Amino acid sequence: MKKGRSFQELKIGDKAEFEVIITEEMHGNFAELSGDKSPIHTNSEFSKQNGFDNKIGYAFLLSSFLSRLYGEYLPGGSSICLKQELKFIKPYFVGDTVIIRGEIVNRSESTKIADIKVEIVRNKTEIVSNGIGTVKLLF
Repeated sequence: MKKGRSFQELKIGDKAEFEVIITEEMHGNFAELSGDKSPIHTNSEFSKQNGFDNKIGYAFLLSSFLSRLYGEYLPGGSSICLKQELKFIKPYFVGDTVIIRGEIVNRSESTKIADIKVEIVRNKTEIVSNGIGTVKLLF
């Protein structure tokens, strides 16, 4: 069963995006999974004392959504991720809605490798993370 677009179907400028609401449960599950219990992520008072509105969300929880972007949307299960470069520009918080966006910006016919520009936006207005992912298409 074929899932996802083939290299031939993938064009520069192709885009995909989806939204996720960052819940307290999601945040707590990531803390357990990663083992990161640092107070900037787990203690609201500590975070407020250090200039943030509340405990900040995990940057690597955000980056984990790129797996969904590549596996379900762009190209959608027909590739493996070879490299991911990501900048974390601003914090985000539990309760935020984030939009994960991707756009094909480069493709190599000879290697079936594509570069995907990614952007993660908080509450529809603030870019909190951006970068480039490189995927190899399987067919």
